[in-house]
Amino acid sequence: MTLSHLPSRIHYKTHHPRRCRRLRRLEIIALIVGLISTVILHGLLKITTVVHWELGAAIIVAMSYFTISLMLRYGWHLDRKEFFKTHLAHFFFCGLWLIASLLIISLHDLLPDDAPTRLNLILGISEFCIILRSLYETILLIRRVSSRGWNPALIVVTSFLVLISVGTILLMFPSARIQDPAAKTTEGAPFLVALFTSTSASCVTGLIVVPTGTYWSRTGHTIIMFLFQIGGLGILTFGAFFAAAFGRSMQIRESVTFSEMLESSQRGDIRRLVLAILGITIFTELLGAVCLMGLWPELPFTERVYFSLFHSISGYCNAGFSLMDDGFLGMGHHWEIWGVIPALIIIGGLGFAVNYNFMLYGITHFSNLRIRKPLFHHPTQKVRLTISSRLIFFTTLFLLIGGTIGIYLLESIHASDDLTFGERLNSAWFQSVTFRTAGFNTVDLGAYQPQTKLFSVLLMFIGASPGSTGGGVKTAVFALAILSVWALLKGRDRVEILGRTIPSALIHRSLTIISLGILVLMSSTLLIVMFENNQAIFLDHLFEATSAFATVGVSTGITAGLTTPSHWVIIITMFIGRVGPLTALIALSNRGPAYRYHYPEEPVNLG
Repeated sequence: MTLSHLPSRIHYKTHHPRRCRRLRRLEIIALIVGLISTVILHGLLKITTVVHWELGAAIIVAMSYFTISLMLRYGWHLDRKEFFKTHLAHFFFCGLWLIASLLIISLHDLLPDDAPTRLNLILGISEFCIILRSLYETILLIRRVSSRGWNPALIVVTSFLVLISVGTILLMFPSARIQDPAAKTTEGAPFLVALFTSTSASCVTGLIVVPTGTYWSRTGHTIIMFLFQIGGLGILTFGAFFAAAFGRSMQIRESVTFSEMLESSQRGDIRRLVLAILGITIFTELLGAVCLMGLWPELPFTERVYFSLFHSISGYCNAGFSLMDDGFLGMGHHWEIWGVIPALIIIGGLGFAVNYNFMLYGITHFSNLRIRKPLFHHPTQKVRLTISSRLIFFTTLFLLIGGTIGIYLLESIHASDDLTFGERLNSAWFQSVTFRTAGFNTVDLGAYQPQTKLFSVLLMFIGASPGSTGGGVKTAVFALAILSVWALLKGRDRVEILGRTIPSALIHRSLTIISLGILVLMSSTLLIVMFENNQAIFLDHLFEATSAFATVGVSTGITAGLTTPSHWVIIITMFIGRVGPLTALIALSNRGPAYRYHYPEEPVNLG
């Protein structure tokens, strides 16, 4: 059954259609009440002591109603097998809640004496299921919108706006911010601080106006982590994953929207691509977290787990957020920093389609696996590396090596520090990787030489690869622009590489994206320079604007000190940098009307 079969149609296959409709409407009301109660319960801290039991009762009653309503509609349905298949996700949420609650009631006496009470444990699992179901229903709503033929660019922009708005509201709650124990009242984050942080996390940028580790509480850290996890993969990716996981099919329009968002041409293979994306993401982030465990030996075990997971997800999503106020400053000699973090950044920055292509290439060439599962199912013939994958891989390799050499040489000129060759090379390697949209740092970037900052602007502007967690104008766009210039210098009328001819339409799109990127970057820099009125640090302003546009997140240390108008410019630039190139590419991919005529040609003097 496809997503177009709305619940209202399913009601006609039941003995009591009117009762089912009423139950579904009440489920929506109960979900809203339960979600609001959960947010208030964990958001208003000391205020909740007055109405704690009422909120908890509302949450438990909501989950109880979901379970009873689902069982009643299941019993009334004419085709119970079809009903179970259609509502598999709802059965999963209610079943999880019911089984966990029964286990808590029956096995609570076996827990330690300091364990929470039965009621608190049941309340916790109820809140967890309420949040899961709310996320599921929200994603379904977005999928329904995308399946109705709406402009894909508008859907992408709207999804990010919704994510930023929700993140801003959650970060404004007092529980998201560290409170003064001596204070009698709680205080939430100001609107602009919450908006800036939510935009930076959702757009996987990493620029901050307040120190992440010491300003936000553990609740705030978790909200930020979920924002850059969802923002890095995209809301539509999660929607497609739910469709694949719970047996729902994707309509053609929805599949086209999703493939354009990921910049993948494999529209007939979307289900396997989605599962591969989630599989690669989860495996890479968990493996990265395990490798990072030894980086903070002084912390308790649970803290090390959280720190490792946070920084692993931040690295893979190219977010650049760190729980340490000075980032990785002075930690560049650890193998986790120069080895694990760059690996996470590079894998996340290569792009989902490229990772999937490399995975299939490795399975079909170097493995005898023949498991017919969605994630591992592959053609019987060997899969080749596409031109796009090879072009992106070699361009990324060239930028990494060239960036390392360039930063090392430029920082060696007029160097005033006493770093050794290995330390300087290590720093150049890490910054060459992180300048390509990651946002971490092992040195004080404000102390960089002017020539290094200018060179870094170029690396940031290029950014990561298409369909990845990173930003910038993309490596493929940069490569096609260079190839087109080379073809022009060689006197050729077409661009050729690796035995293939690149369509001229792609060349035009690449040049258009670069032009639009330069326009946005120059406009934001101009506004910041005008608002700050400090000519002495013009290069730092350009550096900051480029970091925002390319969603990099590195800073020379001036972000928090900018004026309010400049903060608004940075917010808008981060948003445009995340969705702008993507929506521009989607818009350019839509073919206009075919004309049967063309005007006569006339040359223009170029100089």
